Amino acid sequence: DPTSSPTYFPTFFPTGGPSEAPSSITPPPTKPIRVYDLVFSDEFNSPHRTFEDGKDPRWTALEKNDYTNDAQHYYSEKNAYTDTQGNLVIKSEAADKTIVGFNDVKFEKERITKHFQSAMLQSWNKFCFTGGVMEAEIALPGRHNIGGLWPAFWLLGNLARHTYVGSSEHIWPWSSSVCTEKSKTAQLVSACDRVQHYGLHRGVGRGAPEIDVFEVQAGTTKANTGSFLKMPVGQPFLSSSYQVAPGRLPRPGDGWWPAPGQWYDNLTGGMNTSLNIAFYGTYNHFRDDTDPSTQDYWSDAISYNRQLNASHFGKFHKYRIEWELPDK
Repeated sequence: DPTSSPTYFPTFFPTGGPSEAPSSITPPPTKPIRVYDLVFSDEFNSPHRTFEDGKDPRWTALEKNDYTNDAQHYYSEKNAYTDTQGNLVIKSEAADKTIVGFNDVKFEKERITKHFQSAMLQSWNKFCFTGGVMEAEIALPGRHNIGGLWPAFWLLGNLARHTYVGSSEHIWPWSSSVCTEKSKTAQLVSACDRVQHYGLHRGVGRGAPEIDVFEVQAGTTKANTGSFLKMPVGQPFLSSSYQVAPGRLPRPGDGWWPAPGQWYDNLTGGMNTSLNIAFYGTYNHFRDDTDPSTQDYWSDAISYNRQLNASHFGKFHKYRIEWELPDK
């Protein structure tokens, strides 16, 4: 019988047991086979291309500090460029950068020096992906057994912009067009709105959900050990996620497997994958809110980790997402 408490050990249903001969290849999930029109492609095959703000019609390289997720780096526009071999290069390096920023713990400006630089390339407000297939051929940086880097390839709704955290308050990662007591106060553009302005229709909810094609974590902590004690996938791994609000309650506690009938049903992973039980989502609270009891909200991270190995680093592999548009 279903239980109301989390299970202690993974039940591999509905993903099935691990294959006896693990494969690094998962076939494309499209069923049935379809024909798509190519609407955008960037091969990055023009050498010495750069992406400073206003330089490129498709992409913008950030020139700003990143203080999300305890980031240790500064984003420099000079660290994204194309080489002479037809590749986009995102360079991470040990380099000092002194900045003046706002400390949101002490609530004051401070001067700090960051000791690493990297790059983030964004398409924000230049072009949008609404549905279909998106694919990129990427070589993961670093080594499979040395942590510290966090390469990622992901999508974010255009109403928010990453690292500009004020743009995401009560916007990320909402994807709801139903008027509820929670969305009325917690979703900035909700279906409860009855005034039409800024080109947004009344009664239609808007937000910025997040789709992580991958976020990669290298390291030496293996499956069924350490922080992955109850998981059949350990470092190095690739995490693919759909982050969305409002979150579903009740939810499993981090590190626990969902009980039967708890959270989302019929989730199915690919080969050599595991539901990411270490992270089910975020409790969202913003210090400027006047009524946290009605304005705070949960968001979900529906996430699977896929086991990687040394062959996935330093060599090009194709990564793709297939996203179906809703019927209405």
